[in-house]
Amino acid sequence: YFEGNMKKILLLDIENLQADLKHDDINNELYHKNQALLPEYIMIVNFNYTSIANAYLPEVHFHFLLNNIHGTLDLPQSIIFGYGDEMDKHYQELEDLNDNNYLAHIKSCKYLEASNYRKLLEFVESAPFQIYIMGHSCGNSDRTLLNTLFEHENCISIKPFYYQKEDGSDNYTEIAQNISRNFKDKQALRAKVVPKDCCEPLPQASAN
Repeated sequence: YFEGNMKKILLLDIENLQADLKHDDINNELYHKNQALLPEYIMIVNFNYTSIANAYLPEVHFHFLLNNIHGTLDLPQSIIFGYGDEMDKHYQELEDLNDNNYLAHIKSCKYLEASNYRKLLEFVESAPFQIYIMGHSCGNSDRTLLNTLFEHENCISIKPFYYQKEDGSDNYTEIAQNISRNFKDKQALRAKVVPKDCCEPLPQASAN
């Protein structure tokens, strides 16, 4: 599923991981043995307001870009709360009310107050890319943004990392269902989403 040399976007919304890319021996081994196969650029799109994404910046030297799309806690004025589903059938009704108070917490309006969203668009326009999903539920609160990424002509594949439960069950199907709501083009959905047998469980925090 196109694990070769192209750009990657990592959609990150995680608080507890056992292993990160910075201390991942497998990743470092991959870097030293297969440098030609690594993407030239990786953009980490962090939906979490904390600094957790910093743990994903590796010691290896290929180019990582960190995009805190909703701001960070250390810069309270940068934080974006609200709803991001202008694909909802009722959204037009809010706009037609002609009252800006109803749009005060719509993410698309808030994105215009900073350059993070523009940088993401420039990244996806520049070359073919893959998407890795780690921890993001892909729920409707970011539906417009995710639709922009998922249905973009440069998006080659979408690989979710699922949560493996202690009883052996997992939430891959739930993530796939949520991903499907972000697609208008269901043929593109089936073509781009990586099937479960080619995906992996998400690393979990250790008990100690």
